[in-house]
Amino acid sequence: MSFSLLGVHVTITGRADQLDRLAGNFADLVGGDLVPPTAQVEIELSDTDEASQALSELTRALVQNSPLLCIHAAVVAHPRGVVTIPGHSGLGKTTLAGALTLAGFSYLSDEALALDRHSLAVAAFPRPLSLAPDVWPLLGLAATPAPGEIERQFAPRLFGSVAESRDWPMAAPRVTDVLLARRTGGAAAIVAGEQSVAVTALLSMSFNHYRDPSSSLQTVLDVVRSARIWRATYSDALELARLVREHFSQLA
Repeated sequence: MSFSLLGVHVTITGRADQLDRLAGNFADLVGGDLVPPTAQVEIELSDTDEASQALSELTRALVQNSPLLCIHAAVVAHPRGVVTIPGHSGLGKTTLAGALTLAGFSYLSDEALALDRHSLAVAAFPRPLSLAPDVWPLLGLAATPAPGEIERQFAPRLFGSVAESRDWPMAAPRVTDVLLARRTGGAAAIVAGEQSVAVTALLSMSFNHYRDPSSSLQTVLDVVRSARIWRATYSDALELARLVREHFSQLA
């Protein structure tokens, strides 16, 4: 199983049944790429590797070897650009990405904002969404967990449209909005945020800034200077997704 993504050519080897399952789970990943591959990685699955472990290994290999600046974030698109939500694991980025896609945004990734360091164009990284059973009803997934099942992968297309790099014209979309989200116990709210906080958030969430620190810093500064910065608090992902949709529709 071979494909190019985020400027990396990937080859995955394993048993035929493993590769068949991956082909379904990774269908949205195996699309066109924003940049020609400059690195090559090989992933060999053991007999016990499951889809979740394969996805983790693939993600790690891509963000470490990509020539693009890769930042830990959820990413969705709207008609006028791209919204990114940087954050550590546990913030709820995957749930937010699913909720925003249900609300009418196009899914790009729940894991990585991948930026061309020169044009600031955003590359799609449409991974399957790994969701715990308690989130399934919230996102309208009519699935029953197996005994002991901790999480399951779901194709992004189950939630709505999926943006792919190969669908974009030469002028690929850029980040127009950085949403600094924080889960609280109250109702969802959005207010204007600070550029300095956004710069710190994006840099601290970078996977591979060390490959070219000065270029990485400049890329983040350029993104923040050209984007609107927002702070959001929420307890319900669907409520925040609806608020984001309404908020952005008023900014046309």
